[in-house]
Amino acid sequence: MEIIHVILGKANPNRTNGVNKVVNSLATYQTKKGVKISVWGITKNPIHDYPERIYETILFKETSKIFLPKGIKEAVHSKGQSTVFHFHGGFLPQFILITRLILKQGLSYVFTPHGSYNTIAMKRSHWKKKMYISLFEKELVENAKALHFIGKTEIEGAEELFQLKNYYLVPNGQNTSELEILTEFKKENSFPIFGFCGRLDVETKGLDLLLKGFTEYLDISHKKGELWLIGDGKDKELLVSLAKNLNITNKIKFLGSLYGKEKIEKMNQLDYLILTSRNEGLPGVVLEASVLGVPCIVSKETNMGEYITQNEAGICLEQNTVATIALAMQTASNWKTIGRIKRVSKNAKQMIEKQFNWNTIVQNLEQLYV
Repeated sequence: MEIIHVILGKANPNRTNGVNKVVNSLATYQTKKGVKISVWGITKNPIHDYPERIYETILFKETSKIFLPKGIKEAVHSKGQSTVFHFHGGFLPQFILITRLILKQGLSYVFTPHGSYNTIAMKRSHWKKKMYISLFEKELVENAKALHFIGKTEIEGAEELFQLKNYYLVPNGQNTSELEILTEFKKENSFPIFGFCGRLDVETKGLDLLLKGFTEYLDISHKKGELWLIGDGKDKELLVSLAKNLNITNKIKFLGSLYGKEKIEKMNQLDYLILTSRNEGLPGVVLEASVLGVPCIVSKETNMGEYITQNEAGICLEQNTVATIALAMQTASNWKTIGRIKRVSKNAKQMIEKQFNWNTIVQNLEQLYV
């Protein structure tokens, strides 16, 4: 069998696009297991400017979203019945055209929407999405050999939109060794440092709730702590202004976008990662933090809450509100004071080994392709 992963992009792990990072890891570990793997990337800039990899990458130049990328028709026609295509990402018109071509060729494909159908995500441009689903996306989903979801909230959203049949829930994985190599000895902070890492998108990431919750926490903890924001985005100035209005400018650091070793080293200095998102697929940053032994405080909407609660690897917010965020931060601060954070940190590392090991994930995904 040959598996061809089809994405928008180049599966470059050094980009902020989470889907590209996941596909790179998935393709790498599947190749290590002896499966013949290729990644077909659709991009406006078909230059192979990414780190060395062990699987084949073929790039197709995108000239328009409503026409097939140049050369892809011939590439599909060259494949036989032992090939299964795996598409990644929802609401991409290019995929409709390619899957029609695949089906006409008598071949099959599986599909991972990567969080596209979460109920909250569907609220954005709701009527446009509903129309697009009716005209195109329904065809893509319902003709798939199998569907792969990474979080429960996406299944709930998809069930309202499509007639689901052959689908599986398998989370993304996390490579442990590559992060541990990048980290140096963790320094002890005299006060709790909470951190966020990701796109500075107030609505999706719940960053307004986070800053207001942190402000309430400072009030009840006598100003004990800092909040570091790693990342950049369209709402940075809005957040800087909000921090000023909340009078917490001296307690918050905007560190900008960090990558590779620099990002991991900074995350390693956190006591807790906190993600109060209103909508997520399955956030890789929570997995990265857990590998480092940084416990996480998360909203249920991250799809990580059940894992963290079951493994006692952090805190899942009962409700994603300012008050519950402040209370969770206070609880986390107390854990640091009494030393419980060490046990929770150990649990976070063990959670990744047990439930998010890429070798296990790849094995669980085999059922999609048969």
